[in-house]
Amino acid sequence: MAIRLFEAAGFDAPDLDGYRNSRAFMHAMGAGYTSIENALLGFSPSGEAWHKDLIDRLSRLLTGENARPAFFDAEMRRDLLECLTMRHRVRHSEYDEFVASKAEPIEAVRRVLPRIKDVAARFKKQIDPDPKDENDGGDGSGGGALKTRPVHSVNCYTIKS
Repeated sequence: MAIRLFEAAGFDAPDLDGYRNSRAFMHAMGAGYTSIENALLGFSPSGEAWHKDLIDRLSRLLTGENARPAFFDAEMRRDLLECLTMRHRVRHSEYDEFVASKAEPIEAVRRVLPRIKDVAARFKKQIDPDPKDENDGGDGSGGGALKTRPVHSVNCYTIKS
């Protein structure tokens, strides 16, 4: 929805429409990012910067006893941090003026949207392989040992054709 609102523009309209258009876009950006975080709550760190820490944590490959692949590659990490920055601006904004040229995270949304579900599915398959899958890790334990939260859709970023 954020992309559609951004493409519809109208942020500079001098009346209520301009205000409504800019607020709807900012809300969609914030809500969309929040939906990504909600899908990842099972991995949540704590503390003041937990939002950034969550993205950083899921972007690291772990080795050793707790080995797991990185959930996000460097490009996805960078794009999600852009979305987080926009949400921060929305939540902590003390002004009513929306400047469309400062909405750079919309490009990050354009890159995140088509990739996020595939990234989540690939990660789940790597850490929780299907026991019927030929490539179950080869340790004889099959798949299904690790229970994870389901990955929810990122509804606020959905584009309807």
